[in-house]
Amino acid sequence: MIIIIIIMVKKILTNRNLRQNVYEEIRKFVVNEVLPGEKINEDDLAETLGVSKTPVREALSKLAHDGIVEIVPNRGSYKVKLSKEDILEIMVIREALEGLCIRLAIKNITDSTIKKLRAILDDFETNYLEKDFTQYSETMLNFYGLIYGTAKNPRLIKIIQSMLDLTRMFRLLYYNNPERVKHSLKVHREFIDVLEKRDEEFAEKIRKNMIRSAYEYLIETASENQISYFLKKESKKPSEVKEIRGY
Repeated sequence: MIIIIIIMVKKILTNRNLRQNVYEEIRKFVVNEVLPGEKINEDDLAETLGVSKTPVREALSKLAHDGIVEIVPNRGSYKVKLSKEDILEIMVIREALEGLCIRLAIKNITDSTIKKLRAILDDFETNYLEKDFTQYSETMLNFYGLIYGTAKNPRLIKIIQSMLDLTRMFRLLYYNNPERVKHSLKVHREFIDVLEKRDEEFAEKIRKNMIRSAYEYLIETASENQISYFLKKESKKPSEVKEIRGY
C-alpha cells in the first residue's frame, strides 16, 4: 500500500513539473516571438514540445489569466494586442511598482552589485554596441533583474515582470534606434552612480522618469505606421521552443 502511494505521489509531482515546464516554455515563446494579435498554433506547440495538447491548453489558459493571451471561443488563442491606452496604463503601473522596488533594492545593494551593474553595461558596449542594438533589450533585462533581485520581494518582482512581458515587442521598437541606445547607456551609467550613493528618493525619481520617457515615445513620437510596420514583421516558428517530452 505504501509503495502504491509513493508511486502515485511521484506521478503527480512529475505531471506537475511537466505542466510548469510547458507553461514556462510557452510563456517565453509567446512573450519573445509571437507578435501582438497573432494566433498561437496549439498543434505546432504540442508537436514541438513533444506533449499532448492538454498541457498546452492549460498553459495558454494560464497565460490568458496573466493577461498575455486572449482565448476566443471557437477561434483559438491570440497574443493580446495593446492599444495606446493600454500602454499608458502599464506605464503608470510600472512607475509606481518599479519606483518602490528601487527603494527596497537600495536598502540591500552592495558594492559588489554596483560593480556587476557596470560590468553588464561594459559587456554590451564592448561586444554589441555598433553591431547588434537589439541585444540592448536583453542587457536591460539582466541589468534590472540584478537590481530588483536585490529588493528581496519576489511577489513585487513577479508583478513587474508581468508588465514587462506585455510590452516586450514595443521595447524592441524603442531600442531599434542606435542613438536612443547610446543615450540610454549614458543615462544608466549615471543611474548607477546614484545607486552607489544610496540616494533612494533620487534613484526612484530617475527610474520613473526613464520609464515615462520610453513610454511617451511609444505613445506620442512613434507614428501608427511605425507601430503597424513593426507588428507585421514575421515572427519565428515554434521550433524556437525547447522540446519537453511528456503526456
